[in-house]
Amino acid sequence: MSRPVFSRSARVFVEDALDPVNPALKVLVRSALFRTGADVTDEAARRPCLVLAPHPDDETLGVGATVMRKVDAGTPVHLVVATDGSKSPPGDPVEVTALRSAELRAACSVLGLSEDDVTRLPFVDAELVGNEEALVAAIAEVVAARRPAEVLVTGEDDPHEDHALLGKATRRALAGTGISMLTYPIWQFDRPARLVGYLRRGRRPQLVRTNGYRERKRVAVAAYPSQMAAHNDDAEGLRPNFLRNFDGPYEMFFPVDLSAGDVTA
Repeated sequence: MSRPVFSRSARVFVEDALDPVNPALKVLVRSALFRTGADVTDEAARRPCLVLAPHPDDETLGVGATVMRKVDAGTPVHLVVATDGSKSPPGDPVEVTALRSAELRAACSVLGLSEDDVTRLPFVDAELVGNEEALVAAIAEVVAARRPAEVLVTGEDDPHEDHALLGKATRRALAGTGISMLTYPIWQFDRPARLVGYLRRGRRPQLVRTNGYRERKRVAVAAYPSQMAAHNDDAEGLRPNFLRNFDGPYEMFFPVDLSAGDVTA
């Protein structure tokens, strides 16, 4: 997980003003989404899948239990990691890239993915902006080779620029393919007003149960020690309060209507 790079739009300033109420708002919105969502656990376990992650660790946080459930069912899963993760933690980019790659291999071993199940794209952490056309082409190439039934990726409404651009590029790459696209939230949990938008528009998430996989997912998350913060007031890393967003009873996915050029607000 690289340091979040948030655009300083008027929307973000409004969201910043909501910071004092965000913890309570997040609990309410998650509860509402779980109540209104559709449990697709059994069907999802049988759908061949391509997972797109902006950085090493997003795949484990957002879809770790879903990946393990599919793998255990014998369903093909292929992971594409878009960037090298070289900006986090701070340090020499070559050394940090090697560290993040080692952590990714360790996490994938827990998830049940071999090195052949992972594609690394040649983009630099926090530098996807400006490389959208190349990113679309790279995603389209993997999709054509793998032909999954569904693609799971971060959403265009994610406040992290790399996450949002990956969602946008994936939507473009999948246009006209007939492949289902679903997005998983990451940094939206820090901006729960964005999740309110799903409720306002009546968009029901697809829910995959984590029961039987939560402990293994915790082990996979722990394979990324370079990304962890020890305390909730630490300036760097994924804080314990943030990690709890990914340790619930479900993993959550929002279908994207490719025919409508769907962009989540």
